Amino acid sequence: MSLAAEKTIGTANPVASAGEAGSLILVIEDDAALLKLIEKCLTAIGHRTWGVTGGEAALTWLETHSPNLMLLDYSLPDMRGEQILQCLEARGKRVPFVVATGHGNESVAVEMMKRGAHDYLVKGSALMKLLPAVVDRALERERQAERLIETEEELRQAHDELEQRVEQRTAELAEVNRRLLVEMEERRLAEERSQQHLAELAHVARLSTMGEMVAELAHELNQPLSAISSYAQACKRLLDSGEGNHGEELSSSLGQVVEQANRAGEIIRRVRRFVAKNTPSEEAIDVNAMIRDVAGVMAFDARSVKAEVVTALTEPLPPVVGDRIQIEQVLVNLMRNGFEALRESPREPRQVTVHTAFDGRRHIVIDVHDNGRGIPPDVLDRVFDRFFTTKPDGMGMGLAISRSIVENHGGTLWATPAAEGGAAFHFTLPIETGELDRGH
Repeated sequence: MSLAAEKTIGTANPVASAGEAGSLILVIEDDAALLKLIEKCLTAIGHRTWGVTGGEAALTWLETHSPNLMLLDYSLPDMRGEQILQCLEARGKRVPFVVATGHGNESVAVEMMKRGAHDYLVKGSALMKLLPAVVDRALERERQAERLIETEEELRQAHDELEQRVEQRTAELAEVNRRLLVEMEERRLAEERSQQHLAELAHVARLSTMGEMVAELAHELNQPLSAISSYAQACKRLLDSGEGNHGEELSSSLGQVVEQANRAGEIIRRVRRFVAKNTPSEEAIDVNAMIRDVAGVMAFDARSVKAEVVTALTEPLPPVVGDRIQIEQVLVNLMRNGFEALRESPREPRQVTVHTAFDGRRHIVIDVHDNGRGIPPDVLDRVFDRFFTTKPDGMGMGLAISRSIVENHGGTLWATPAAEGGAAFHFTLPIETGELDRGH
């Protein structure tokens, strides 16, 4: 039967199509009366239908239409239902379907189910009663399958997008890591340059300090040299006298010569080490021994302002880690500031006190305070600023350099008013814990 002829038998339901409601169902049934009943039943539950009575007509209609479901009569005048399915498969077209037959048996049912049928109906008195539920169940399964396919596609797209983002993020992280390595290397080089620059500044400051101390240094060296000269002349006189039995006197005088020579040599050794231009290095340092050496060098400055250096050192102390020359520079800067504060102080005795203590954890605390005129409160927070000075001829770099040195050693430098008047400077240094590490 031609499609034109069949259109008089089965057409799309006009009521359902007006509102475009329900699913479109292709009904393939060679019994025209039954076809009408089936269409009426499906229309009643809100679906749209198109009915045909032959396989060829169904295939022709399916070339231009895609129904939601196909109700397929297994046995048609021109072909069997399985032949229709084979043709659709050959065309690459999939149409969900339910099989209906008046000659049902288990083998047919199994065959159709293998080909993808959602369900199997036997024509009979119960057909119209079962049909709505079977069709709706098949349509729901198909919708679920479509949703599953859509969900899987969404997941695939999400997965692809996630992979792209991961690749992009990985590339970004790799670039960030590369830049970080470059930045770390630049910072390392900058830190090395900063350390070298700091060492240069500290060396200039030490030379400046010694330049100001030349007169006191000459006086300090003159004492042992004068003593050596006196004892040497005494020995010469004893030898020139021609008298015997002067062995004990000669031995005593020569012993004094040796002692005074050692004293002069120690002064020169301390000064030479202090002004030496060194490469920053780390070592374990005995803080108290270092303070005693610095106090010996600073005795020159102390005498110039009629002051004395007093030490109150906690014994024993664990060693600290750092560059000895740089830490000595900090002590010299702080002690010289104390002497400067004492220059016009009416107090007696004039003292700069150096105190050491262990904080019980990881740091040695060193305090340097004087009993001079003190630091005004409005100046206290600015004393560590570069180029800030209260001295007419000062450079304003001593305390700034000192703070940089202490911080580079993993410590802290700060100032407070001294309890007994004057100013107190405090700084910490990390103790040596087995590894020479400043803890940057």
